[in-house]
Amino acid sequence: MDELNFKVDLKTHFIDYWDKVVRQWLDWDDKTADGTDEAKAAAEQRQIIEAINKTYEKDPQYQINTIHMPEPYWGNPEKCSIVLLNYNPAGGPRVNRHTTISCKDCKGCKSPSSEDKEIIPSMTFIKYVQKKGYSHFAADESPVFKTKEELGTDMKWFWDEDNGYEGYGWWQQKCDWLNHLVEIICDKKHEKRWPFAMELCGWHSKEWKTDSSWMDEDPCRTIIKNRTILPLLEAMKKSLWDSSLKIAVCIGAGFSGESLAKFFQGNNQTDVIFKYEGVTKAVYDNINNKIIKKGNVKSEDGKTRYEDLVYNVSYEKDSIHVKANWKEEKKRSKDSGKKEEEKNRNYRVYEIIINDRVEERYYILNTNYRGKNSHPGGHFWEFEKDLINAIKNL
Repeated sequence: MDELNFKVDLKTHFIDYWDKVVRQWLDWDDKTADGTDEAKAAAEQRQIIEAINKTYEKDPQYQINTIHMPEPYWGNPEKCSIVLLNYNPAGGPRVNRHTTISCKDCKGCKSPSSEDKEIIPSMTFIKYVQKKGYSHFAADESPVFKTKEELGTDMKWFWDEDNGYEGYGWWQQKCDWLNHLVEIICDKKHEKRWPFAMELCGWHSKEWKTDSSWMDEDPCRTIIKNRTILPLLEAMKKSLWDSSLKIAVCIGAGFSGESLAKFFQGNNQTDVIFKYEGVTKAVYDNINNKIIKKGNVKSEDGKTRYEDLVYNVSYEKDSIHVKANWKEEKKRSKDSGKKEEEKNRNYRVYEIIINDRVEERYYILNTNYRGKNSHPGGHFWEFEKDLINAIKNL
């Protein structure tokens, strides 16, 4: 099969690019770096930061906090199991020992005065990056996707519940869900790979505004397209081993509707024609039973049991709406007594067609409920088997 008529070198266009941005961030106000590749990459990202902060001048919770080191991705895009697209890493204006440089008075200022000595605590994420580079840790090591046992005691500084990287537990839960999707999509077992998770915006903010008007105009629109969307597609191409079904997943209402479509429209420097089409209704029609009885089901970790698990599936507001019901156990488990919204879920599916070629199928699978950025709990995993099969049968 001929290669698709677009090519992004992930090593130079994405991995090396973000290494330059992070290196420059470590000396964000160093004027002697002007004209270097690091400075040029950082200048491009400054345009994103300035556009977001200007847009939300009256809503500081949505503004970028550059005291935090950017975290644009985790995992190796050139060799991954599956691709996840997020909004951006969370992080407010407060100091975090793993992602901020602070001066000796520990007020968290990003640019210490000359008489203050910068402090980067040893055995931290930021210290590791300072020594070996962002990609060495995020791509080569991929520690957020490894269990405590796989990381070992030498990496306790990273996974420790009290002083470790605070996103570790969050990423571990995401990894379990992503691994479950990979098992459904791939028909056979393959060698071990980690997921690849990338951010639409690599910079921290306390909250994310899903109605992101700053992305509608250049230069932000072009930067996001060239530095996120095209690498996303290239990573999808390399994911899921030999499966012809290439899926990237994203969570949250900001990725539903046609919010991603803007990046697949208009002129672009690659001379590639993209079509981005919603196929949710077709997927819904491929789900044979709208009341799906699964019986007694154990969670993937075997710790939770769902008795008489039943899914009610409907098509509402351009989404596949799923309501999960099961018999509550008398003995309280971590899933008993779940809130009503945690038993409901929306799914949408979009197909990406490149230059009218359909030999390889690219899909964006979006899931959310009321815009929340939380992945589906184990009680939805059985339904997702039906969902993936419905996508395969398009």
